[in-house]
Amino acid sequence: MKTPRVWHRQLFVIVAFFACVAQAQEGPRRVVSVNLCADQLLLRLAPERVIAITTLSRRADLAPDPTLGADKPAIRGSAEEILALRPDLVVFGPFSAAATRTLLERLGLPVYTLPYVESLDALRDAIRTLGRLVHEPERAAALETRLDALARPLGVEGETPVILYYLQGGYSAGRGTWVGELIERSGGINAAERAGLIGHGDLPLERALAARPTRWWRTVYQNDTPTLGERLLAHPALRRQAGEPHWLPSWAITCAGPWSFEALERLR
Repeated sequence: MKTPRVWHRQLFVIVAFFACVAQAQEGPRRVVSVNLCADQLLLRLAPERVIAITTLSRRADLAPDPTLGADKPAIRGSAEEILALRPDLVVFGPFSAAATRTLLERLGLPVYTLPYVESLDALRDAIRTLGRLVHEPERAAALETRLDALARPLGVEGETPVILYYLQGGYSAGRGTWVGELIERSGGINAAERAGLIGHGDLPLERALAARPTRWWRTVYQNDTPTLGERLLAHPALRRQAGEPHWLPSWAITCAGPWSFEALERLR
């Protein structure tokens, strides 16, 4: 004959089992994001499931809408902060602290790493994957539909512009980059790709000008913060060839999303 203690133990196991089944069916309800780009997507896919975001999402220069998620606590992403929140899903970025991610995995917490997005197809995949993880496939489909509407190639009147994305110290973005995707969608030709640059990297001014850019894109590094790298951008040959810079908000480049294409409208 089973004792009351045995019955209680079995009852606890049964209740715990059905609680786990219910949670698996409903999806995570306490999602913690420790990546800026994950913040922006999750707050559009499942805001009621997100219980914490990164401090970077409070910055107007990095977040397309810093008021989004204003009701959520903002964390720096330490293991202590995350564990105190008792999450049932933690979303990292590709460059998040590997030690923290490994520790949480060892403790049995569900962890997902959002890949770095450098193309429209990769962005669609990221939206769909996050939508499945948080059990919001319909919202993911709606966000993807909005993305496709915004990402339609913009018509260009006259000669096709050759666009040079050029920052402090000659930093640029060539083939296989999100900047390159935006340049293509804006109806332009990527001057850095024409100059032979693959991915992100430094592009000497001579090579940049040899690509014959007719338009120059910049993003703000830090407001009112002079750097030695700015000296290169003051070279008169750059302005003679490509004109005055067209300014993109940093958040259009930092994290790929529908908001990136909204920023392109400002440059038309």
